Amino acid sequence: MYSYDQKPNTQFSDAAQTSIQAIRESEYSVLVGRNNCGKSFFLKTLAQQWGVKASYIGPARYQNFNVLGSYTPNRNRLSERYSQFLSMFTQQQQNTDNSPINLQQAVAELSDVQRAKLIEIIDLLLGAKLEILHTVAGNSMSQLYISCNGHNLSYTSSGFRLIATLLTSLLDTEYDTFLIDEPELGISPEAQGVLADFLFDRQHRERFFSHIRTIVFATHSTVFLDRRNVSNNYMVSKLGDIINAERVATQAELNKIHFFLLGNRFETLYLPSAIVLVEGKTDHKFIERTATLKFPAAQISVIQANSDSRIKEVLNIAKGIFGDLQKSPYKDRVFVVLDAVHAAGLPEQLQQMGIERANVVTWPLNGIEYYYPPSIIESVYGMGGELQIAGDVISKNGISYTKNELADKVCALLTPATTHHPDFESLLLEPLNARVV
Repeated sequence: MYSYDQKPNTQFSDAAQTSIQAIRESEYSVLVGRNNCGKSFFLKTLAQQWGVKASYIGPARYQNFNVLGSYTPNRNRLSERYSQFLSMFTQQQQNTDNSPINLQQAVAELSDVQRAKLIEIIDLLLGAKLEILHTVAGNSMSQLYISCNGHNLSYTSSGFRLIATLLTSLLDTEYDTFLIDEPELGISPEAQGVLADFLFDRQHRERFFSHIRTIVFATHSTVFLDRRNVSNNYMVSKLGDIINAERVATQAELNKIHFFLLGNRFETLYLPSAIVLVEGKTDHKFIERTATLKFPAAQISVIQANSDSRIKEVLNIAKGIFGDLQKSPYKDRVFVVLDAVHAAGLPEQLQQMGIERANVVTWPLNGIEYYYPPSIIESVYGMGGELQIAGDVISKNGISYTKNELADKVCALLTPATTHHPDFESLLLEPLNARVV
């Protein structure tokens, strides 16, 4: 336990140290992870280790100004900034994320050629026209300001200025490495996509940013993931004071990270939280009604295949939509419910198609009716007696209903507080709960 003013002794795991070396050798790297997992500390440590040619751009980079300042040459500019950064990082008594980048100063420090590139990039990305103008027309001694589509840059949105800050920073040819914390901050999803596509484009990289050796993003946005080279993405986590960084090795792992950045919720993509394939009409009625009541915040799609022989056909359709289930985030979210009597070898065939063994639910008794809530069955048929199933008729205590009639009665009596049959609870509801809640 640390005292209130004691700085944590944060360290890196051996795997993280290996990842740092791999990141240094890559053109792009992307760090993702939960809040407080160490991503910002990771970036600052890289800036510390890699020296004066590495520029850390923190999340606190909101800038506003009316006029440009003058540029005063300083041969020690990089070393002074690096010393300032080290002092802040190593001696601070609390975690601060101020960016050393001042947009007003950064624009002034660009060469004329670099400022021309900035104007060109802003036009390409956002369709906005930047001009460097005098505050007093016809007076070359008056101060300069940046005009954006005819008005002062200070009147543009915060997102526009945040993009301008990032681009201005990246155009500084005295740096060869940029460590950018949360590039998505304050920027609309559409603009994020445009910016990410621009930075990942090989031709744009060579034309505008040929001086850059490495760019490292720490992000909560799926947009900045490197989809072309999955091994450029890293999952950062922290246990106690130890930070770990696992390099993505497969497309399936990247899909998992993508899903994590969407909040582990398919609903954000207008997709169901889980899919349950069932055989018959009454299975569909009961399970769909139960899922709606038990998981009101989730979207569970219950699909009726009509028979166990058609389950594989329906599953093939799902695979056509979601691709290889083994690599899909749906891998553990597709369930198949079978009666005790089903086609020989069907569970094994479903596993070969990508369904996890634990997600193939087989009732011990042949019929969903055996797994209706006992309290509801008693309210319908009375106490005592054994449920009898003969074809389409369900009987008990001399009272008979068709399967469809009984399903309607049971569904009408279901509530969120209903106590379900123990087998129904353990075989289906508990696994569903683990996936969608």
